Amino acid sequence: VASCGVAVPMIAGRGLGHTGGTVDKLESIPGFRTDLSMDEFKKNIAEIGVAIMSQTQEIAAADEKIYALRDVTATVDFLPFISASILSKKLALTSDAIVFDIKCGNGALMQNEKDTINLAKSLLKIGTEFKRKIVGLLTDMNEPLGEAVGNAVEVVEAIEALKGNFKPDLKEITFALGAYMLIVAGRVKSFEEGIKLQEKQIQNGQALERFKLL
Repeated sequence: VASCGVAVPMIAGRGLGHTGGTVDKLESIPGFRTDLSMDEFKKNIAEIGVAIMSQTQEIAAADEKIYALRDVTATVDFLPFISASILSKKLALTSDAIVFDIKCGNGALMQNEKDTINLAKSLLKIGTEFKRKIVGLLTDMNEPLGEAVGNAVEVVEAIEALKGNFKPDLKEITFALGAYMLIVAGRVKSFEEGIKLQEKQIQNGQALERFKLL
């Protein structure tokens, strides 16, 4: 999506409960840093159109303490805490639009459809009140996407996907999320156009090159 000309800022989290964390996965790459300063974060957005960082004392500072508290008090799956944690990071970035991948199933925090829909409604309600364009996709997490399970091997699988070697289920969900990101950013007008643009960026190598710049 970043290689398509859309700015993609992201504050990612670590593993919580049994779920893997984006920060942990990225830090399995030797030398990869997620402890960026705000200046470094802004520079990445300005120069390469994408930046991923962990929560810091500069942004969404309270989330770190709440995150840890949830882990030790068995409140990881408490809906208000989930909504607050997710949106504290998203809203702090002042993005114009947010696309949520809201997972449902025995491998997700929300293990049944009712709870997942309630989480989706909570995220959309709060996000809309803060004047953001919000899209939420409910996706199946009764089994892992792709074939890899684990921080480093999932990164390898993601890089292979950027080379065009997508596992079918991973490609379907990645391209669906990407298409909606491109729509809310005004880069494309339809879901189909969003899919085609992403296909093009995979085939011409621009998506992989953008990842290398991180």
